[in-house]
Amino acid sequence: MDIEFINSKISEHLLSGASEVSLFLIEKIKTHDALDYFSFKPSLSRSLQLDIVKVIQPTIDKLVGKEQVEFNENGRPNGVVEYCEPSYIGITYDNLFKSLQKPGELLNEGTQKDLYCIKIEIEMGKFAYILNRIPQLKKFTKGLWGTLADSTFRKVSDSFIGIEPGFDLLIFEDEVLVINNIAMQRIFDLKTKYVQNTNSVLTVFEETNKLEGFEQFKNDSIEDGNIVKRVSRLMTRPERMTRFVDNFDKVEEIIMEFDLNIELNEEKTKIKYTDKKQLNDIVKLLNDAYYKTVLTGERGSDDLR
Repeated sequence: MDIEFINSKISEHLLSGASEVSLFLIEKIKTHDALDYFSFKPSLSRSLQLDIVKVIQPTIDKLVGKEQVEFNENGRPNGVVEYCEPSYIGITYDNLFKSLQKPGELLNEGTQKDLYCIKIEIEMGKFAYILNRIPQLKKFTKGLWGTLADSTFRKVSDSFIGIEPGFDLLIFEDEVLVINNIAMQRIFDLKTKYVQNTNSVLTVFEETNKLEGFEQFKNDSIEDGNIVKRVSRLMTRPERMTRFVDNFDKVEEIIMEFDLNIELNEEKTKIKYTDKKQLNDIVKLLNDAYYKTVLTGERGSDDLR
């Protein structure tokens, strides 16, 4: 994503005072098939539109020049931001934008406000969408909010919406820039997608007949959120499992060299799964995460696989 271009256009708008800004308050709705959304678009004065841009612009400015790497559900190195295509997210991405195109006319006080979206016109007909989770001020839910006016304490509404300088996602021209990795997964309920992917991957893995105790392994994998993400990654990296099967004769050597909590059957043709403590080692083995450097022979494992 060309952050420098977006930042320069926003800076121009601030100087001219001509920025076109919309704010959406969004409720996440859990359905049987996928996450859906309800959006409400409150009116904004021109001065408030500019104030919102002034709040978030310094964060956009800090993104200029940062390395952008492909989104990895297992985490990312420090000092970079991630990107992904809408196809990675799937139907929930489409559902979100459908709700932004047809926001509701009324917002009840009882409506859950999970996210806000700031829509900024960058060029004629081109918009940047900035999404952020709304902090839940739970410690005040049984109390009240007040303000001092003329030496008198007065009760005020607790329906506050805070616009922060930082944000979770920036979307422009169907590309998603991920500033907060965990927020990305929660905004679009990617855990559901990862579980679906894991089921598909494990169906293929079962057919390789390389693991005893498969049903228990599958159940334990689905119940572990971190393992689900690692297995799900194999959906887009099927060649790793192919390498695992084709090179199974090397598995015993890897187990011994890296002191893995993995046991083979007597014939050395299958992994024997007996305990949840084996999950991480087995899944990292499937992801070809163990390595030895060429120069010094240093051993290690890639935690982002």
